[in-house]
Amino acid sequence: MGLLRFLSSKAFFRQLGVSGLIIVLILWLAFTSINFYTDHGNEIEVPGLIGVNFDDLEELDFEGEFNFIVIDSVYDDHFNQREIVLQDPHPGSKVKEGRQIYVTIVATQPEMVYMPDLVDLSLRQALNELKANGLKLEKMEYVPNFAKNAVLTQKIEGDTVLPGVEILKGTSVELVLGKGLNNEKIDVPFFIGMTESEAIKMLTHSSLNVGYLKYLDGRDKIHSKVYQQQPPGIENQKAEYGAFVDLWFRSELYFNFDSLKQSYTADSLWIESVIK
Repeated sequence: MGLLRFLSSKAFFRQLGVSGLIIVLILWLAFTSINFYTDHGNEIEVPGLIGVNFDDLEELDFEGEFNFIVIDSVYDDHFNQREIVLQDPHPGSKVKEGRQIYVTIVATQPEMVYMPDLVDLSLRQALNELKANGLKLEKMEYVPNFAKNAVLTQKIEGDTVLPGVEILKGTSVELVLGKGLNNEKIDVPFFIGMTESEAIKMLTHSSLNVGYLKYLDGRDKIHSKVYQQQPPGIENQKAEYGAFVDLWFRSELYFNFDSLKQSYTADSLWIESVIK
């Protein structure tokens, strides 16, 4: 009975209240300490740095809010040297003050690579090797040789270049290939409606060179498509190996390519009926 009398007494409830207040105070102090240690609630927004020269960051008013660290550099002649092209965290992210911002900048000098050995490779293999080594195809020259579409010589600016020579990444390479001994010609593909990348890929894999490129609605890698070509890609249209093909582009946002393709199909059928 003594215990029950104590549990119902004012002294018990007074001690219980004091204990509750002490627990609440301890919890409050614990959360306050954690927030102080982690600087909770004082996050700042990461600015957009793309296009900013890395050397100009000190002049910007960041007041020690961030630490900027270069983790990589790439060469791209479309940007200015030491310009920031990538950043992590992304612009608009919320971070604590003093956070490290990792950036990729444009290198002051292009990367050097070794010229691969393309001789005796097929055209398709040579194109894959060029791409893998960060090199470009300048043009293809075809000469009479039984090794049809096999690389006979590799050149840079007209001069033969040997495998293993160190050259700038992105250098354009000329290929001399065999076209057989029968002086045969090749079919001209139909490029109408293709994007620039699709048309150029088909051109090179068809043993044809990229000629004049004209963009009538401005260049847009997504929406610009071939609306005219020379030589035309009609039935039985032939061209020499290595011939240059000119392409004109229009934007699909302003031009109806479905109607254009239908008209080409109708013309091809009419030409075929006349020939027969």
